[in-house]
Amino acid sequence: MKEKHTIQKSSFWANLFKTKANSDDLYDIVKHIPLFQNLSKNHFKHLYELLHYRSYQPNEYIFYQGDPGNALYIIVEGSIKIKQFSKDNTEIELAELKSGDFLGELALIDDDIRSASAIASSHTKLSVIFQSDLNAFMKKYPSAGVEIMKNMSFVLSTRLKKLDTDYTQLLYEYNKNMEEK
Repeated sequence: MKEKHTIQKSSFWANLFKTKANSDDLYDIVKHIPLFQNLSKNHFKHLYELLHYRSYQPNEYIFYQGDPGNALYIIVEGSIKIKQFSKDNTEIELAELKSGDFLGELALIDDDIRSASAIASSHTKLSVIFQSDLNAFMKKYPSAGVEIMKNMSFVLSTRLKKLDTDYTQLLYEYNKNMEEK
């Protein structure tokens, strides 16, 4: 039986960008994803045409830890739990993402496997942009591609800085606890 540990949520998975999520309009939700900000109306219109749509039932896996990464997911409706399994198969919940959040952006820039599993925690509707479609878009519209990659760098550096701050705090608390023993 899998042991479940509750820990503080991972800041890497946190919604640090507070994407506007109070709109049911898919166009509006996607427009507010940090990766696609500052695109011209024409470029955004072409990017929007790349979206695929998926629906998931509660407890249905969107992807598994270890699966090939090949898409960015935008939560239009519902919520998703991000879970990771340790080497001893301990389940750790890293985050719960909601409407307006996005996940899987690393799959757009590398060919690596998924670092965690994503599971629908309610009836969930997603918009999906596949890596191959985005690559073709960026070849066709290189200036938009540069903007998306700049935005990607911003997203990843923001998450890395937050993770570094959290790690430093955790290390401080650990060392303080060790001194008290």
